[in-house]
Amino acid sequence: MPTQPIILSAVDLDDHATDVIAQGARLAALCQGHLVVVHVVDYPGGYESDNPFPQRPGDVLDAMVRHARASLVGMVNHLDLPTEWVQIRVETGSVTQTLADIAGALQPRYCLVGPARLGPLSPSAGLAAAIKGRSDCELLAVPAKPGGDEDKGLLPRLRHWLARDLGTPAGHAR
Repeated sequence: MPTQPIILSAVDLDDHATDVIAQGARLAALCQGHLVVVHVVDYPGGYESDNPFPQRPGDVLDAMVRHARASLVGMVNHLDLPTEWVQIRVETGSVTQTLADIAGALQPRYCLVGPARLGPLSPSAGLAAAIKGRSDCELLAVPAKPGGDEDKGLLPRLRHWLARDLGTPAGHAR
């Protein structure tokens, strides 16, 4: 008896999350599968005093989980998918380890991830190897849309700032 294939969309709450979810939804429709959207909240604690209203560590983590779930529900509802096609999961812990554990437990056919914001310094660095070690799913990286966000990151802004013509400082002879 065949079962529905599982498509796992691992998202961060950034500009690329809707693209990853939309690609996962298209793939689920093509495979007649079940889409599981996962976000991992990695909060080490210790920054509670930085908030305007001091909170207990557990309260901050709970608020972050509630915010992530509400954001994902809004993104999924925007796609007008049937509710039986989609499952939303918000987990806590280390990003790489938690996603590898989920992939190992669910054994999805496909796992979609978005571009890492910080490249090799990203919390999801090493995710591909961790997932491949736990599951035999096909790992798909959803690229950033061309012409969209390449001028918004820190490195492109720094390159632009360093490459601009600063001219001659005032009061100095040319």
